[in-house]
Amino acid sequence: MIKFNEKNILIGNKQIKLEFSIKKVVEFENTVVVLFYDNKIVPNNVVAFDYDGNQLWKVNDILNIKRPTGSVDIKKISDNTLGVYSDLSIEYDIDVNKRELVRKTYLQ
Repeated sequence: MIKFNEKNILIGNKQIKLEFSIKKVVEFENTVVVLFYDNKIVPNNVVAFDYDGNQLWKVNDILNIKRPTGSVDIKKISDNTLGVYSDLSIEYDIDVNKRELVRKTYLQ
């Protein structure tokens, strides 16, 4: 069960309080991905949890960017692929199960 409001998300029986407001939640078979930010975009602001509420990874764990930027949107592309859209107009497609970058596209 997933419930969220403002800065709190309930995953299973675990209540998680985030520092910033939750903007979007995307669910996969074994993973819940959360996008968060407030008035400004913060770096490394996409986090994945399992359905017990344990953090699995943050987006920069996969992208390994030396100066992480923030993300402005996320969307489910397939059963195991997440689209992450950076504030620099780059789309990163991530395999949420393998925890690896599948594709990087510069948007126009």
